[in-house]
Amino acid sequence: MAKRKVEDIVRMVEDHYEATEPLRQRMDTDHQLYRLEPYDAGDGYQSYTSNEAQTYADKIIAWLTTADLIVRIPPSGNPRNSREVNNKKERFLIGALRAADERLCMRLNPPLQSQLAWYIALRGWYAGRALLVKRNDEETYVDVTPWDPMHTYWGTDSEGLAWACYKVKKTKSEIESQYGVRLGDDRGMENGIDVYDFYDREDNFVAVPHRFVKRRTRHGHDGVPVFIGPVGAGPLVQSLEWSSIEDTVEDFGESVFKSTRNLYEKHNFMMSVMLELVARSRRQGLKIRSRDGGKVLEEDPYKEGTEISLAQGEDIEPLGLLGMAKESGAYMGMVSGEMQRGSIPHSVYGELQFQLSGFAINTLKQGVETVLSPKVMALEKAYMQICNLLTDQYISKRFKALELSGRDNNRMYFSEKITPSRVKDGGDVEISIVARLPQDDMSKYSMAQIAREGQTPLMPDLWIRDNILGVQDSDQTEDAIKEQIAERTLPEAATWSLYQAALKQGRDDLAQMYFGELVAMLLSKSKMLNETLGGGGAGMPPQAGAVPPPMPTGPMPPGAGGPPVMPPPGVMPPAMAGVPPPVPTPQAGPVVPPGQPRPGAVGEEERLRRMGLVGPRG
Repeated sequence: MAKRKVEDIVRMVEDHYEATEPLRQRMDTDHQLYRLEPYDAGDGYQSYTSNEAQTYADKIIAWLTTADLIVRIPPSGNPRNSREVNNKKERFLIGALRAADERLCMRLNPPLQSQLAWYIALRGWYAGRALLVKRNDEETYVDVTPWDPMHTYWGTDSEGLAWACYKVKKTKSEIESQYGVRLGDDRGMENGIDVYDFYDREDNFVAVPHRFVKRRTRHGHDGVPVFIGPVGAGPLVQSLEWSSIEDTVEDFGESVFKSTRNLYEKHNFMMSVMLELVARSRRQGLKIRSRDGGKVLEEDPYKEGTEISLAQGEDIEPLGLLGMAKESGAYMGMVSGEMQRGSIPHSVYGELQFQLSGFAINTLKQGVETVLSPKVMALEKAYMQICNLLTDQYISKRFKALELSGRDNNRMYFSEKITPSRVKDGGDVEISIVARLPQDDMSKYSMAQIAREGQTPLMPDLWIRDNILGVQDSDQTEDAIKEQIAERTLPEAATWSLYQAALKQGRDDLAQMYFGELVAMLLSKSKMLNETLGGGGAGMPPQAGAVPPPMPTGPMPPGAGGPPVMPPPGVMPPAMAGVPPPVPTPQAGPVVPPGQPRPGAVGEEERLRRMGLVGPRG
């Protein structure tokens, strides 16, 4: 990489600004709409500024901010070890993103998802840097810092993003404190100093006009450690006239005001007219008749109790009120309808005068999703780029194992040390932004039930848990389900769970009762087993080689005698599980009268002797 000069960086940024100035002007205009810049109806007239733009944008931002971020790596096969490796990578990314949020909050900035949601909604773009930074003490921290797209500049080549720069103004003291430099006198610095935070595929530079304030530093990533992208599916197109692309570049990247940007002024104008008429109704204009036409009222005629002296031939009468044109109502309704179709209906805000049907609710939901989907897709792309940048840096053999924590997709808390080698072997990550509404959960559960019902299910359980329910650790869930089924079908297992719960709660009396019940159940099953295997009554000795059921071991409640307790065995003979023996089938062969032995039959004494239960005579 050739050595860069400050002048080269400044020139690259300024050239990109000229090419994208219409886009940045549009971003600034949208921000003015969001800030509710006062509408000016003209001198002497009432002005009204609607909050429609801000309310609409805040609703979109809130949906994006509160949606669940799901980091998931689909299983590539059935072996459990592969899914366990994928889960390690998932936990690494979840923990790294949480660590990035903690660092942002420590610097008094909103969390990552909140900032990205704001930029996506109001700028129509997202941008930022994602770095793993190793401090002098060899400790590593996660630095994911969003950038304002309006002040982000970039360049591409055949291999993708070639460079990116974040240009903002800072005060002299901020620069000197942050970078440990001296800038000299204050001339020309009153309005702030441009700071260029520049990244290419190898290095990072920080410059102000005419000098570097941070020396060339290797960032350690194989590419530009910056994520950036537009909102929406519209590409950058050219107009029919080649004069410039300025008329199309401003539409590259959709903000929430894409379809309503020009309607707010018309809405404010009509509302200002109505406000003006209401104001005039309080103090109507007056027509004063006098001999010379020069009479002036000394008192306010609209003040309560005012007395006005009039001479012969003088009179006062109101001019009358101006009325709205009859087409005004239809025009207001048309503008309001177009604003709702281009944003979100007012019913979403709870403005319902009647109950909606299920079809109407679904139609309303689809309309909202039409507006929301491009923003959701952009947020997913942003997190995808961030996760890939962090993963590529972590597996570069420059970092030690990180201690990370968070909550996985099953909402289970974890805190563990994850090594780069475990992350390297994981699969490709998928990002989903999901608004977890109760009706959505019920819909997923219904779909899962439909997919697995019947003698021939549509999909296997593992696929259903991974793709419909979005369970992170399907194997862990399956094991828990099997344990629950075993506990419900095996009375001994249920009694053991009750015994353990009583011990944890300090209820030794209940534990002793459950212990006694468990021992009685095991002894009963043992008796049944002996009778079944021995083929005789209660007094029949057990069959040679038969293994008696193990007695419980482990902690016992106070006052309980006998041997210690152990959990019921995981695998038990059918008789121990309460399954009755199979019904014997008639044997083939000749039919003999009752009481007569079958040809070749072995007597009872001989059978016991062969089993070793009766010794030889004499």
